[in-house]
Amino acid sequence: MEKVIHRSGSRGFSDNGWLKSYFTFSFANYYDPRRINFGALRVLNNNTIEGGEGFKSHPHDNMEIVFIPTEGAIDHGDNIGNITTVSTGEAQIISAGRGMVHNSYNHDRNTPLSYIQMWIFPQEQPVASPEGGEHVLKINQRAWVEMAALDAGTSIRYEVRIDTNGVYIFVVSGDVLIAGSSLHENDAIGLTGLEYADVEAETDAKILVI
Repeated sequence: MEKVIHRSGSRGFSDNGWLKSYFTFSFANYYDPRRINFGALRVLNNNTIEGGEGFKSHPHDNMEIVFIPTEGAIDHGDNIGNITTVSTGEAQIISAGRGMVHNSYNHDRNTPLSYIQMWIFPQEQPVASPEGGEHVLKINQRAWVEMAALDAGTSIRYEVRIDTNGVYIFVVSGDVLIAGSSLHENDAIGLTGLEYADVEAETDAKILVI
C-alpha cells in the first residue's frame, strides 16, 4: 500500500472578499506540481460564499462536478433552463460533457454558504460508468463519492470496489486514524494498492470518501 497525506495547512488559499477558497489540488492562483490530482480526482475545494454573492455565468466542459453544501444552500442555473437549490445534507452532480454554462449563488443574504466542490475527470463512454439508483446520483466515471458520520470510538471499513482504484479520504470534521496516520479537520489521505481502508474515529467525525 502507498499513501500520501495532504494536511489542512498545506492547501492553497484564495480570499476574494465575497469568496474564500481552500484548494487541496492545484487550482486558480494555487499551483504545486506535486498536487495536480489523485487518479481521476482533479479538484477538491472548500469554498465559502458570503450572503447574497455568487458566481456569474461561466463555462465548464469535460468534467464531472460535484457540489456538497456543508452549511447553507447553493442555487444553480444553467444555459438549458435548469434551476435548482442544493441544501446542506444534499449533493449535486453536473456532467459538463462537451460544454455548458452555469451560475451559482448564495441567495441568503444573512448566512454564509460553505460547500465542498470536486472535479472528477470523466470517462469517454458513459455506458461504462456506474449506474445511479435511489438517493444515488449517477456520474460518468467509475468513481464513488460517499459521506459517513462516525461516533467517537467507532470504526468503519471501506472496501475498494475496483482493484485498480485508489481511495481518497477527506476529513470534513473531527479526528480519525487511517492507515496508521492521525488526521484532523480538513486533512486528507490518498491510498493506493489496497483492498480496504479502516477508519477509526478518535472523536465524533465526518469523512468524505472518494
